[in-house]
Amino acid sequence: MSAGTTNNPIKRPLSFFSPLLLLLILSLCLIGCSDDKGVNKEDAARFIKSAETYSAQGQFRAAILEAKNAIKNDPSDPKSFIVLAKIYNQLGAFNATQTMLEPMAEKMPEVSLVLAEAYVANKKFRSALNILSSYSPNKDDIEASLQKQILMARANIYLGDKTELTKVLVDLERLDTKKIELSLVKAEASFAQGGTTALSEDAMNQLIGASENIKALMTLGDLQLRQNNLAAAEEYFTKALSILPNTDMFTLNKLSVLGQLTETLIRQGKSGEAYRYQKLLAEANPESHQAQEKFNDAMELFRQGKFADAEKTLKELREQFPQDKNTAMLLGLIEYQKGQNKEAIELFDQFIDPETTSTSIIQAAALAKFRSNKMDEAIAMLKKSVESQPNNAEILATYGLALLEKDNTSEEGQKAIEKSLALNPKQQRLRLSLAKRDFAMKNPGLGLGQLQKAYKEQPQDLLIQQTYFKALFQEGKPEVVKSEIADYQKTYPGEARGLFLEGWFAFTQKNYTLAQQSFEKALAKKENKEKNLSYAGLAEVYKVQGQLQKAVNTWQLLLQEDPSQVAAYSDWLQLMQKLNRSKEAVSFLQDLEAKSDAWQPSVVLAQVLVNQNQFADAVKHIDIALERSGKAEQLKKLAANVYNQYASLLFKENKPEESKKMILKALSFAPENMNILASLIQLEIAQKNIPEAQKVLDQFSASTDVAAERDYLQGLIRAAENKPEEALSMFKSSWSKKPMEVVAVAIYSHYQRNNKDDLLFEFANDWSAKLPQSAQSALLMAVDAQNKKDPAEAIKWYEKTLALAPNTPASLNNLAWLYYEQKNPKATEFAEKAYKLAPDNPAIIDTYGWILVETGKVREGYELLERALSLAPKNTEIQQHLAEAKKRLKK
Repeated sequence: MSAGTTNNPIKRPLSFFSPLLLLLILSLCLIGCSDDKGVNKEDAARFIKSAETYSAQGQFRAAILEAKNAIKNDPSDPKSFIVLAKIYNQLGAFNATQTMLEPMAEKMPEVSLVLAEAYVANKKFRSALNILSSYSPNKDDIEASLQKQILMARANIYLGDKTELTKVLVDLERLDTKKIELSLVKAEASFAQGGTTALSEDAMNQLIGASENIKALMTLGDLQLRQNNLAAAEEYFTKALSILPNTDMFTLNKLSVLGQLTETLIRQGKSGEAYRYQKLLAEANPESHQAQEKFNDAMELFRQGKFADAEKTLKELREQFPQDKNTAMLLGLIEYQKGQNKEAIELFDQFIDPETTSTSIIQAAALAKFRSNKMDEAIAMLKKSVESQPNNAEILATYGLALLEKDNTSEEGQKAIEKSLALNPKQQRLRLSLAKRDFAMKNPGLGLGQLQKAYKEQPQDLLIQQTYFKALFQEGKPEVVKSEIADYQKTYPGEARGLFLEGWFAFTQKNYTLAQQSFEKALAKKENKEKNLSYAGLAEVYKVQGQLQKAVNTWQLLLQEDPSQVAAYSDWLQLMQKLNRSKEAVSFLQDLEAKSDAWQPSVVLAQVLVNQNQFADAVKHIDIALERSGKAEQLKKLAANVYNQYASLLFKENKPEESKKMILKALSFAPENMNILASLIQLEIAQKNIPEAQKVLDQFSASTDVAAERDYLQGLIRAAENKPEEALSMFKSSWSKKPMEVVAVAIYSHYQRNNKDDLLFEFANDWSAKLPQSAQSALLMAVDAQNKKDPAEAIKWYEKTLALAPNTPASLNNLAWLYYEQKNPKATEFAEKAYKLAPDNPAIIDTYGWILVETGKVREGYELLERALSLAPKNTEIQQHLAEAKKRLKK
């Protein structure tokens, strides 16, 4: 929340504006846009002179009004704009200067200096250099030329361009006869590089000699403070404060001096004096002081991972200071951490400046856009950031990775990553993406070269090591892998990682005895921070040899040692299910939960219980996980899903009130989840509370992003009101905005209920086109083709249905019959599978039974057909099949 340079640890003025200043900023849009086209140059000149006089006297409120009057009388005169902008800059309202001057800078180059000053203060260094490069002061205006060189020097300092800085300093030395400004720039360069005593004796003497220069005194105070010469620092800051004029509004200089002086006094233990100046700061702008305290609290909550509490505080600040960038950015980061990508993007888009925004926020904004399938927007934003910060290695890397994610052969992505590596060679993992590109471009030699170089630079980076070794295997070079592992063991003798790699290589060569021995040796090492790898390897050795119980025991040893190993639970559970030991799995997890403070056992236990339809117990354990994790964001959605499933069960058990409580609990964690909201609306509908269902929907987001979901839910309500055509209209509206399976089912069901077969299959065609991964639409297309006597087309669609949903009895049964008609031997296999999935369906029993009869298994088929007829005694087709089977039995 602090203004000033990023490298200076001294406290700087608050970024919150007073109500008056905020009002001034918001009113800027009126300046220069007046409908009064009359020009009175004499009045304008008088107002300018008056504004300058008031400003010199520190009466800024009056000066602002006079400058505005000058602008109104002659909006073509840059002098009035410059006067007003200088006042804004003195007050730290640099955004106000930018807003006012940017639209007119091209037509009024005279405003360039004061605009560049605002840019530098706002860390928009490239913008400052761009505008200064096209600005040439009059040859006689030494002061303007000097100011230009100072601003260019400061911009180049923070951009790290030493070559350009050297050139600028030559011109600055020529212009600055007293060498004070030159010394100030050199001091700033020293500060930027983390220096404290790098100034020459001449430069120090120049600053000390400028005893009445506020900037010199502040710089000297900074130097002493950095060297921990607190008494000397206090002397300089006190003197600076004494010569600052009294003004009706606190200037940026005064706020800076007060902040630095307060810091100095605190570090000396002079709390009474420090409090006096802190009080001055607070009284200067009480709202800003309180806001800063709130922001600091929010920052601390954010660091502790208490996102909900931080979010509440920041939203309160946003209401009070809607234009404060820092509050918005931190709130955006919180929304991003919570997975609320839409809200995060809205904040980032509004406040991100590609030239000045920090790397972490730009990366978060890009990732939020990726998550929201807005890759092109993310890439465009990163491109602007790269153009504005061309030497920012992290942003270049993010940009390059984004381009290669979109197109794994992108040349621009390759160049961005290579430049990032050149700027920061420690980022060797970036070579993995370059290698991936080379492999995609059919250049395996180059790809291996990238991985080899990364591995050479960072041989203990596990990800680089694994990627390199796997690539060598894929390129048919196992001997190179063996050699590299041997070299690693020589370089790091006795290290557990070397033993693991030895075991892993032996496993790939199916030398399970050596693999087991190596993994066991690795696990025996006391200094082994990667035990999970050796446990996993050992468990896999047991598994491939069919020793499932030993594999289970190995996974359990890992989980007992480190219950936070999320990936281990999945492999362990699969083995427990193979061994039909689900009850023992629950007992193990309960014991692990009791002996550990980790949240992971509780989450897995809840999931296991959900799979066993033990929802009440699942809720208890997901609540434990939430409590232990501090209500971690990644668990909230999982918990909401568990609550919603339990709510459905409670509703089926005719416990509507308990069901509603559980749904509301789910919505507290996922308020925009359409499925959960639909559950609540459907519950209200089922209880004939149609008005209440409408009230619930009316509280749902009005955002266009969820308009399709809203229309669908409105359709459910209209259907409950017995308004089928209005319901259909809402479903169609939803479908047109965003095709969703649940909406398709609603539209299809409407046509089916109303016997509109022509529209039924016409819609099924649209359904399958817009949702090609829908098994239901594929099944409908198959049925339609079968009804139209087109077996080839029907088989194609049934096969697609089963590819998407392998255990669909209707698809298996119908496909089996079509195969039977075409004498395809797979008919029996599919009919048997359908029968096992639906053993009480007479049509499916009939198909399987008859195919058995036709393939010579008459007795077995006859018995099945008898059972089918007992379930559907009036079905003539089953009667015919049974009669024919009976005849064949007698033969």
